[in-house]
Formats: sequence, C-alpha cells, structure tokens
Amino acid sequence: MTSPRRLFVASALLGLCIVLAHGGRLTALWPEDGVLRGARAAVHEQLDSLESLLPVGSRRDDGLWSSYLAVVDQELAQGHVDAAVRVWQDAYGAALGSRSWQSMIAVGDAFVAIGRAAGTPRGARMNAREAYMSALIRARRERSVEGALRSAQAFEALDDRAVVEQCFHIAAQLAAGDEEAQETVRVARLRWASREVTPES
Repeated sequence: MTSPRRLFVASALLGLCIVLAHGGRLTALWPEDGVLRGARAAVHEQLDSLESLLPVGSRRDDGLWSSYLAVVDQELAQGHVDAAVRVWQDAYGAALGSRSWQSMIAVGDAFVAIGRAAGTPRGARMNAREAYMSALIRARRERSVEGALRSAQAFEALDDRAVVEQCFHIAAQLAAGDEEAQETVRVARLRWASREVTPES
C-alpha cells in the first residue's frame, strides 16, 4: 500500500512538470466575528487536508536537506537548471524527513529560485506554495510564532494574500499569553497591511 508520505512526495514532484499559466489572485478577508469565509476558508481546508499527509513526531533534522540545497545553488550558478531540479527533489524528500518548518521554507525558496532561473516563475509557484504550506503546518505543530511569521513572509512573496492572513491568524493564536510575541505579531501584521494599501491617485 502506498504510504501517505509517498503520496505527498509524488504529488509534489508531479508539480515539477506543470507550469501554472493562470493569474488568479486570492482575496483576503478579515472577518471580525472569527468565522472564516471565502478564500481564507479555502486555505483552512487546504491546511487540514495537507496536515494528514505530513509525517508526525519530533524533529530529526540531520541537515541533509541543507547540503542538497547547497548543490542546487551551485547548479543554478552554472546554469544547470535540469540538474538543479533533480537535486531539489532529494532536498525536498530530506526536508520532509526532517520535520522542521525551516527546511520547508528553504526548499520552497529554492524552487522559487529555480523558477526564476528557468524563466518560468509562475511554474515554480505550485511546488513553492506546497512547501510553504508544510512549513506553516509544522510551525503550528511546534507552536512557533517565528515559523508562522516566516511562512507569512514566504506567501507574501507569492502574493498569496489569503494564506498570508491565515498565517497571521495562526501566529496570533500561538502568541496568546505572551505579550512580547503578541506585539511581534501585531507589528508584522501592520507592516503587511500597510503594504496592501493602494495609494489613491
């Protein structure tokens, strides 16, 4: 029987062959009553669905993913995009095994770089997004405010506004009872909100 982990890896690798050509944009809602609606509700469902596929348990990060990503950087520097993609697959598998949110952010960032090098940044979006989603789930499991906020930055770079807002929602939940952490989340959210405001012409 195929394990959930293998199904997850297979779905991610399948995305390597797909170039996303759509320009769809999610709209973030900020419901005051705490009820998720629209795009944020869809994000919540995606997180719940993905969580069941991620390996559980404590961290066992041996840093192997980092070694693979160093090779990815080298291949990209030499213009070897195909080789970089192959090594990235190994990095992704090692990052899954590490069970750390940092590793998933790193492999997501690496695939964004691959997409830029290949001249297909939209094509990199799906793999990067899935890696960042995994990072957010792991940050929530670890109760890491830092991880949730770093995930928000990653999704901001993808212009995935609904997920950015969900990251802040999770970060605020994790920061409950810690005044310093709450202030960090508040400042980060205000910074993002200020960037979202379009100056009037």
